[in-house]
Amino acid sequence: MTSPLDHVAEIAALLAATDIDCLELTGPAGHLRLRRGGEPEVTAGGTGDEPLSEDETVAMPSPGFGIFLRVHPLHEMPLVRSGDSVAAGQVLGFLKIGPLLIPVPAPRDGVVSDIVAHDGTLVGFGDTLFRFSPQP
Repeated sequence: MTSPLDHVAEIAALLAATDIDCLELTGPAGHLRLRRGGEPEVTAGGTGDEPLSEDETVAMPSPGFGIFLRVHPLHEMPLVRSGDSVAAGQVLGFLKIGPLLIPVPAPRDGVVSDIVAHDGTLVGFGDTLFRFSPQP
C-alpha cells in the first residue's frame, strides 16, 4: 500500500510548473503544505498548545482566501480589537467567499496584539491576519 507521502515529489514537480505559490492538502492521514520560493515557514510555539513566552508574538495566517471581515454582516461591532484577550477557538473574523462566511478561529489563548489585515480586503492563504502575544 502506498502512502500519500510517496507522491510528494510528483506533486512538487506539478506545482513547479504552475503559478501556484502554495498548496495545502489535509486529510485523515495528515497535513501537507508545499510552498514555492520565499523563506521557509516557521511557526512559533510548535503545536499551538504551549504557552507563549513573555516576549514572543505569533502571527496568525489566513486559513484560506477571500474577503476578510472583522465584523459579521448582521452586526456593527468588530469581533475583536487590538488588546483583547481571546481563547483558543474564539471566532476573530470571517472570510467571505461569495455568499459563504467562513469563521476564522483563534489558534490559541492570548492577546490580540495587532490586527494586520484590513476589514474588507482580499486576503490569500497564509497572509497574516492577526498577531498574538501572551496573556499578561
